[in-house]
Amino acid sequence: MKISLEQLKYYVDIPVDVNTLCDKMVMAGFEVEEIINLADTMQNVVAAKILKITPHENSDHLQICQMDVGAAEPVQIVTGADNVFEGALVPAALHDSHLPNGMHIKKGKLRGVESNGMLCSGEELCLTDADYEGAGVNGILILKDEHPAGTDMREILHLNDYIIDFKITANRPDCNCVLGVAREVGVVLGTQFKAPVPKFETCGGDINDYISVDVKNYDLCPRYIGRFVKNLKIKESPDWLKRCIKASGMRPINNIVDITNFVMLETGQPMHAFDYRDIKGGKIIVRNATDGEKITTLDEKEHTLSSEMLVIADAENPSCLAGIMGGLNSEIKPDTADLFLESAKFKRDNVRRTGRTLGVRTESSGRFERGTDIMNTEYAMNRALQLIYDLDAGDIIDGTIDKNAGLPDERVLTVDANRINALLGVQIPFETMVTILNSLTIETVLNGDTLTCKIPSHRDDIEGMADLAEEVMRIYGYDHIVGTAMKGSVVRGKLLPERIKANAIKKLMNALGAYEITTYSFISSKAIDTLNLAENDERRNAIRLINPLGDEYSVMRTQLITSMLTVLSTNINRKNAGARFFEISKRFVPKSLPLTEQPLEIPTMSIGIYGSDEDFFTLKGIIEELVSSFDMKPAFERSSEPYLHPGRQAAAMANGEAVAVFGEVHPDVAANYAINDKVYVAEIRLDLLYSAEISQKIYKALPKFPAVTRDFAMLCDKEILVGTLCDTAEKAAGKLCEEVKLFDVYEGAQIPEGKKSVAISVTLRSSEATLTDSEIETVSNKIISKLEALGAELRK
Repeated sequence: MKISLEQLKYYVDIPVDVNTLCDKMVMAGFEVEEIINLADTMQNVVAAKILKITPHENSDHLQICQMDVGAAEPVQIVTGADNVFEGALVPAALHDSHLPNGMHIKKGKLRGVESNGMLCSGEELCLTDADYEGAGVNGILILKDEHPAGTDMREILHLNDYIIDFKITANRPDCNCVLGVAREVGVVLGTQFKAPVPKFETCGGDINDYISVDVKNYDLCPRYIGRFVKNLKIKESPDWLKRCIKASGMRPINNIVDITNFVMLETGQPMHAFDYRDIKGGKIIVRNATDGEKITTLDEKEHTLSSEMLVIADAENPSCLAGIMGGLNSEIKPDTADLFLESAKFKRDNVRRTGRTLGVRTESSGRFERGTDIMNTEYAMNRALQLIYDLDAGDIIDGTIDKNAGLPDERVLTVDANRINALLGVQIPFETMVTILNSLTIETVLNGDTLTCKIPSHRDDIEGMADLAEEVMRIYGYDHIVGTAMKGSVVRGKLLPERIKANAIKKLMNALGAYEITTYSFISSKAIDTLNLAENDERRNAIRLINPLGDEYSVMRTQLITSMLTVLSTNINRKNAGARFFEISKRFVPKSLPLTEQPLEIPTMSIGIYGSDEDFFTLKGIIEELVSSFDMKPAFERSSEPYLHPGRQAAAMANGEAVAVFGEVHPDVAANYAINDKVYVAEIRLDLLYSAEISQKIYKALPKFPAVTRDFAMLCDKEILVGTLCDTAEKAAGKLCEEVKLFDVYEGAQIPEGKKSVAISVTLRSSEATLTDSEIETVSNKIISKLEALGAELRK
């Protein structure tokens, strides 16, 4: 918010320099983004009177002027302008002067004649007719007012001023105006704040004879005030009003429009003036727009409206986008004779949504979006009428139309002053608290240790004790806070057990050559269809987001396979020859749909591998290594996942539950991801792994006695799993078994139909003595017996 220092002094006494003022405001919570010294834009430029003009001997268009610049002797300046004359008062840039356009003027010679400066045009001083009458003329600026020769042009143009740019935080919309900032300045400096008291006279009549107002939606427009002014005199605004408008970065237009803009900047309440002759039927109707309704705004842009948007309409068409911008058809024109003046409170979120939908943002909408004071609408209206009266801009009709659904009750907070001190950690005298709060227009009474505070309507941000404590502290001064040593016991932080186990898994996977990936927990609603799951598969019961960024991120995933396949597809398409990836995340499984409680968040891990060196068994080895790193011994069974190849998939079982499902991706599923190579994926339930402890490595001495290896070639049905044969052999060998290893599986010639030959090697060793032939024979026979009990027979 840009505010002129001279304008600010009109409302509050400021006995300090601008830098001290800004430092104090910063300490009170108001950031100052910039201090602009208008005087710095122009230096050593004065009003000079032309005493004598003579032609230049060496030029047919230059003239030599003898100038009275307030010095003891006249100064000679050569000019090429043809609109100067003897006796004219003009701006003269003397030797070593600086102009607003960046020019640096020094004395020199023009066609052999000395010139000690330059006469200036309005353009060279960066002025327009709105800044100074006649500044737009093509030639030297002729000063109209009588000023002594030598008067600094900064004084004539009112440039001995500062513009302070305050950054107003979102919670303080009451300070998004000059009065709000002035009120704070008075508190910070301890000086008197003088708010204008509107006074004006009316000319009689009754507003109801001219116009009626009907508010159809009090939720979006809690209060609407209207007044009527006739016999308008549209003209240029006085200089002081134009300077105030320009200081805030706005453009002066005419007296009526400038008054509404000035009141908005002064009070924070946007206003709007309607040309009465354009209000069809003499009716103002505050209503929702109809779908497809159109309006052309003051910027000459046509907008198509929807029923969620609020408009100010007459009996036929919308005339204004409520709180945003007026319609082109009802603007104030040079020949406007009568006007209807509006001051209203509009719901902030509706103004924000409408502005964003239409791509329109204005000074008015910015204030409504932050929130305006419903009680300030009446004051702003009276202030505008006062200015109309003082500037003789029209005749004010008696009567006010004030439409509202009830004004808010006075808010009172009762707070224990001891709690404020306890919260702040500073012992502030209770009487000081009362003084500070009263200076902030928060009417406060102290009764014992209790503060009773009446919160003014413009302070919507104050809701409780903490807000009052903040107000007290920022004015009392943060420099009163004394640092104290931190107290408390020192607690050593540590990772949760799940995090420790997850880190161990990551370390293992990295050692196995896998890269960790991270993907979104939100996936497309259509992603699950790529896995060829059955219609009644519970993984199709995904949680849909209420407001997703798009369908690509519209549901919370119940599996990690689709995300892993996407990553594999991307790497294959980018010609990466092979890779191993893993991801540790969560699956979100709803207990019921629609959601009535938090879904289950199941820790899950996915693995994906591909490449010329990868196959089903390398993935099986990774799974085996992973599960075995916990106190679990995996057993492998056939699985039936539809997204995996029916003959190249398995489930890793532990404690009777499937810890992991893995295998080669079904060709149809791979085709859904544009994958032509063989890829292998796995999904591991980490919640089952986390329930077990991490395996502890036990070190033992190297064996002292030799091992014995016996090979067994067994003929068995194809349905018997090799893993079952190996486990049975290991159990039969008992404590003498050191290792069981498969070294051959054969089907073909000399093997009966439906049978296969499985050859396993069993290594036996005793830690106490060398095994005898008898002991070895006993163990071997036991192994054969147990294998035969499964339906296998020893090949002769």
